[in-house]
Amino acid sequence: MLLTLIAIVLSLFPPKIADGFAVFLTLSSAIVYGNLTYENLKESKTFENYLKSMIIASIISFGNFFGVKSYVIAASLILCDVHFVLKNLKFKKNALFYILVYTLTGAIYFSFQHLSTPYLLFLSLMGGISASLVEYVSAEGGAVIVVSATTYLIFTMYAIHTTIVYLAEAFTISFLLALISMKAGVADESGLLSATLIGTVIIIFTDIRFFLVLLTFYILGSVATKYKYRDKYERGVAEPAGGARGYVNVFSNSLAPLFFAINYGFYGMNVFKLAFVAAVATALGDTMASEIGKTSERVYLITNLKRVEPGTNGGISLRGELAAVLGCLLVCFVALALKMINNVVPVFLASFVGVHIDSLLGATLEERGLLTNAGVNFLATLSGGLLLLLFNVY
Repeated sequence: MLLTLIAIVLSLFPPKIADGFAVFLTLSSAIVYGNLTYENLKESKTFENYLKSMIIASIISFGNFFGVKSYVIAASLILCDVHFVLKNLKFKKNALFYILVYTLTGAIYFSFQHLSTPYLLFLSLMGGISASLVEYVSAEGGAVIVVSATTYLIFTMYAIHTTIVYLAEAFTISFLLALISMKAGVADESGLLSATLIGTVIIIFTDIRFFLVLLTFYILGSVATKYKYRDKYERGVAEPAGGARGYVNVFSNSLAPLFFAINYGFYGMNVFKLAFVAAVATALGDTMASEIGKTSERVYLITNLKRVEPGTNGGISLRGELAAVLGCLLVCFVALALKMINNVVPVFLASFVGVHIDSLLGATLEERGLLTNAGVNFLATLSGGLLLLLFNVY
């Protein structure tokens, strides 16, 4: 396969030769493809997608010039070829199958790169889960390249020392709990994969306490989503698919906490631990305020306090405010019980303000179509953590 051939060249030859070869293959394939018609090309659509993937591969291969390690780029190209092979397999494939195949592929390739075995397996597993997630959210092979290459790049920048046993434990705990969530109807398969990825990374970079704090959000957030679900459904403001959360919801609420957790594990600065708790508290406070507030009769827009319909972006209510306070405090007290924090006040204040930043963004930028709900959630949780950092500076 051409992408695998490019990957081999990237690994064996200097960047200029490898990048030039990638461009040459892409251009020559484009010329050949341009001279073919739909009638004499049985799988025109498949070839078209493959060509798009090659173009993306050519662009990404130039990362060599900016210090991106060749094996990061090459591994992602090989995973893309595996993606096209898997598409032609006719039997039913589940999430665990995808994880196994992609992880094994990465591990075989990385075994030739002189990496330590635990780090090799960690890198392979992270890329494998990321590529598996793409199978559920995109049919484009190019997405496999972009997502897996980004994942590999992040974890070569934030290289972590672990053991094979600890990696296996982290993955098993994260996957099984995510699987239980999917079976319980609170997550779909994309949510299972994204939660597994985030949970594994957090446990590896920190310890089980961080995972338990995040798990508090997942459990109580799901309970809040199910709260009076029928009433919310009849009002047209309930979460779709019976409240089952997908990868967008998982990532939008977990990426900011993940960022603070990775930095804590990498730099060992206590302030990142506090920021992690504040970000998670913001996520739960916002989720509970939104899901419980939707059942209120009196809802007011945060920007002008005019009465609006329940479920309106930026709407606040007394019931929602009390739920926000409860959600923020619950995370704070769990963290306190786990001895992650020793003072609830600054963490609570940062998270509670973060909840209202969510409402402000919802009433303004989201309402105007400049942000999606996922974007609002991400910025709100990020702001909760950043506010805690600001409190510690001053």
